[in-house]
Amino acid sequence: MTTDLGALTTAAEQWDGMAGEFAEQEKAYRRDVHGISMGTGWAGLSADAANRRFDITLQQFQYAQTEAKAVAALLRDAHTQFVELRGRLKSARQDAVDAGMKVSESGRVSFDIERLPEESRRAVRQDPGYLEAVQSWQERIDKAVRDVTDADTGVRIALQAVVTDSGVTVGGKGFNGEAKGDIEKYEGEAAEKALERLRKGERLSDKELAELERTFRDNGDDPEFSRTLLAGLGAEGTIRLTNELNDLIHVWGDGRVDHYTKIETGLAHALASATRDTGSPWYEGWREDMREAGVARYGTDAQGARLDKAVGYQSLVTLMQKGDGYAPDMLGDLTDDMIAAEKKDPGIWRLKHEYNGERGGWFANDPVDGMLGLMSRNPAAAADYLSSEEHMKYLMKERDWEVTLHEREGMKVTTYTRGVDGDSRVGFGAALQAAATGIDPSDENARYVEHTEQNEAVLKSALTTLAGQGDDFPPSLREPMANILVNHGDTVHTAMSEVAVARSPLDQTDLFEVTKQISKDQDAYGTLNGGLNQAMVTDFHADTRPDSTESLVRAGRTVGFLEEARTQAQGDPEVAEFAAKPLIDEAISYIPVVSDKAQQGFDYVTGMWLEDEQKRIDNQRVESNIEVAESRNRQLMALVDEWKEAREGEFDGAYDAQNTIDTAAGRGEAKGRDVSGVEPK
Repeated sequence: MTTDLGALTTAAEQWDGMAGEFAEQEKAYRRDVHGISMGTGWAGLSADAANRRFDITLQQFQYAQTEAKAVAALLRDAHTQFVELRGRLKSARQDAVDAGMKVSESGRVSFDIERLPEESRRAVRQDPGYLEAVQSWQERIDKAVRDVTDADTGVRIALQAVVTDSGVTVGGKGFNGEAKGDIEKYEGEAAEKALERLRKGERLSDKELAELERTFRDNGDDPEFSRTLLAGLGAEGTIRLTNELNDLIHVWGDGRVDHYTKIETGLAHALASATRDTGSPWYEGWREDMREAGVARYGTDAQGARLDKAVGYQSLVTLMQKGDGYAPDMLGDLTDDMIAAEKKDPGIWRLKHEYNGERGGWFANDPVDGMLGLMSRNPAAAADYLSSEEHMKYLMKERDWEVTLHEREGMKVTTYTRGVDGDSRVGFGAALQAAATGIDPSDENARYVEHTEQNEAVLKSALTTLAGQGDDFPPSLREPMANILVNHGDTVHTAMSEVAVARSPLDQTDLFEVTKQISKDQDAYGTLNGGLNQAMVTDFHADTRPDSTESLVRAGRTVGFLEEARTQAQGDPEVAEFAAKPLIDEAISYIPVVSDKAQQGFDYVTGMWLEDEQKRIDNQRVESNIEVAESRNRQLMALVDEWKEAREGEFDGAYDAQNTIDTAAGRGEAKGRDVSGVEPK
């Protein structure tokens, strides 16, 4: 903390001065020795031998300048890094002190209890939360210290490498004519050499593995480091290294799995930073190389156990799933390249046996679906990609999702039948959800965001294409579509309750078919119905005109629309009655934040709806024979109560309100039958 970092810049100036002196020596040598000796007056074998020596000496003067300038640049780079990192460490320490902590000279954090009055000291000692606070600050201080140590190691590696002559001209004992002034490039080269050994099957020592972890930790987000590393490995080498790491992690599973996992994660982050500038020549070259390496087949222990080989793009996506922060254009480019590959070679991804669940789900056997899953982490990128009619049409209607060869054992021979994997379209469903909602499905803390035109376009496109599939609606898309409809709850509620077809914001026929298909899955059914309860209650609180029952009528029609969709779904002989009432997580991430009163109303109405659902199950009756007035009576009456509550007692006709919503529910059912073309029974 007290080291004079200015000594680094002083040393850098001295190295620049040394480069200048070598330049003067080069000039003098060229004039007084090289220029004279290389004249025409001396010929023969001895002259040739001498001239070669004179050339080498002149070259060494030039190389000496290159090396000296590179050392100066490295020292300045080191100064910049150390100043920034020391500043972060000082800032972290001061923040800890300001938060009531005490930080020792060795970096140990403790609660500064002496700064508190006596009565507060006793309370703090009895509060376990203060230990968590101390630990949190200790972790921040430790990270700041580790960052300085990591940078220091990187500088040492660079300074050792910059003065190493890798040429053969003077037997490796001369100046370094290829010296570079970038610390990260030297760290990238060192990492690439170690990883190349690992790729070839060599086992690195614990010290070497720890050094690789440090290198990635310190430089993973630096494009120069990452490009140097990946250029050294090459596209094919990157894939082979990934395969080797995954064999070590998932097949052999020795005591160093944690090391290999961290290295693979570091490699994924390096890939993200190297490809961030998708307009660079480096990126174009890497992508072109990957087009070739990505469709080649590679022997691995993991796939070899299944008498199979991995395809390059499958391994690449397996690697990418360990990282994040990929450029949107890179995600789109690679997805397009993989689609082009499977169009050219149908069945290219097809492997024996399933790859899903805890044991096999780590491997991206469907790389297109895997890329879409990665895209879902960037909702804007997903919306941009899936708002393309061409992309949506291909993924929804044209693509062959059967990437698995399911084993069938017969009496004498084992056969394989193509089919979908257990996690088919999981990535697509996540991307579709992100594209339509603007929310990353994997973000547990995500909240509703305002929709863009692209979000709305994806919603309408998804409705149209999925409705057209009828009962071929992919089961894995039911839950994502339920989340999407809940997220657009206001629009969906308006469409379900609209009397004039031409005024509906969504095609009612498409909406009904998708709602019916969603209703075949218990969790998706619960998400959709529970979420739309909030849309209806919010509408009550937004429209409090004392002389209007529009919001009440709309609520009834939406309930009826939903009920008819459920009735038709349960009429499918392949759909069993739900064995338990739906579990509602309130789809918190996907619905807009509302007022406390509206939230209370939502909770109340949803509670009554769940009681209706329990009643269905207890009675075990056939849905098509139950009138909506009975099967959803509690929900309808609760909606009436909440509608009246929103008017703060200005409406006294309880019976009229109940009759209004009951009648509207029947009309909503009729609307559902009408748009679906099903005749009433």
